[in-house]
Amino acid sequence: MQGSTTAAIDITHPLKCTLIDWIHLHDHVEYVIEVNNQLGIGKSWRIQRRYAQFRKLNSHIKKIGADLGFPPKKFIGNAKEAFIKQRMLALQEFLDAICLHAILYACPAVAYFLESFTETYAGLHEWILLSFRDKRQWIIEQQRKHCGWRPGKIHYEIRCGFSKLMLSGVRYGPDRFGTVIDLNNALEFFRILQCPHLNESVTSWATDGGIVYIRPIFKEGTLRDRLYKSNWKDDFFTKYRMDSSIYSFETYDILLICRQLLETLTLLNAISVPCFDIHAGNVVITEYGCELIDFDQVLTGQPSFRRSSMLCSQAINTLEDMFVFTFCEFLFELITGFFTFPMHSPSEAVAIVPAVFQPLLNSVFLPEVRCLPRLQDIINSSLFVDVPVTKMKQREIRMPSDVKEVLDGLCSNILERYKRDRCQFNNIKKQRKFEQLLNSETEKLRRKEIIKKQLKSQIVGERSC
Repeated sequence: MQGSTTAAIDITHPLKCTLIDWIHLHDHVEYVIEVNNQLGIGKSWRIQRRYAQFRKLNSHIKKIGADLGFPPKKFIGNAKEAFIKQRMLALQEFLDAICLHAILYACPAVAYFLESFTETYAGLHEWILLSFRDKRQWIIEQQRKHCGWRPGKIHYEIRCGFSKLMLSGVRYGPDRFGTVIDLNNALEFFRILQCPHLNESVTSWATDGGIVYIRPIFKEGTLRDRLYKSNWKDDFFTKYRMDSSIYSFETYDILLICRQLLETLTLLNAISVPCFDIHAGNVVITEYGCELIDFDQVLTGQPSFRRSSMLCSQAINTLEDMFVFTFCEFLFELITGFFTFPMHSPSEAVAIVPAVFQPLLNSVFLPEVRCLPRLQDIINSSLFVDVPVTKMKQREIRMPSDVKEVLDGLCSNILERYKRDRCQFNNIKKQRKFEQLLNSETEKLRRKEIIKKQLKSQIVGERSC
């Protein structure tokens, strides 16, 4: 398969959910929701959901500590039309709040509720078992269903002898490029990279359904687990509650972690490995320093955790710009604990971080021109220039031609689709801004004044006749 997967969806695409009607069945009411994928032309569908299903969804979302103003249950009079209409308004506000952030609307519970992602865990489990049937040395011990945020990704604790490891399986995404054979060659190439801050998988393989990889289990969890003092085995929304106290790293520790990550990103950028899932959940601390994990999944062509934020930036023009943007979001997460940088209020966000980091964050999130610093510029900046780092021993990397073709095709798919989506996203923002202007009180008064003047001139004209 040369090119992107037409059937695969981008789960980070912004959604708009509109309650358009309700249906009174013999013993309950169902609400009709129109779901619109705002970056997919003509991609809209309708679903019907009971209040009980909304309530179950809210119970799941509440685990993260977010109060979305869900309407309470009512036992008497809940079938009256006036009450149903009132509840519809409250449920609409609930859906609007969910659609504000990809961490909510793209999570498995919401994706299944809205049917933006329809494959069940049973389907994923069957795929893993089929692709695992000839790997007799590995024994599956326990499934970890909800420890990640991404639909279409599944985790297992497995055993090989006395060693416990983590197996992850990821379905293909919209930017996939290459045949299964080509992807397996690329995975083999990844495992021979000798970067001190890349944690290569124990083994990995591509199938017709996606990519599976096995890596060590880190008992202390990821950097995000350290930030939130959480157990890596817990559900994603339980681990990273919004009301949790965040562990603060020392400034020097942040600089050391980020400098080591910059060394890794410089390598990945040089060999065209478009790994943009740079966040605290994909970085671990080992005896050798910080290491990036799970980079095998880049070959699936799945969208980055950071993609919805990247669409808001007008300064991203190249793949290196994407590396720089995601790196600075990672830096912001280490300092504040926030998953993503709030692009809707960048000035306020930069103001809350220590002054030493503000110039770099300003240059990326509030650039004076539509141009971002390069990775080497950041490394040479006063912030990182004196921070020690272990360099790669390998002076030269030889890449097979078929692997280069896969990576070049993947990079091309990612960049081209990003530019298309950003153009469409900008048009949507302009349209919303225009609609807000038309509906503003100032505009209404202006139109009234125009109409008054027209009527006045018309009356004067009639009198003169």
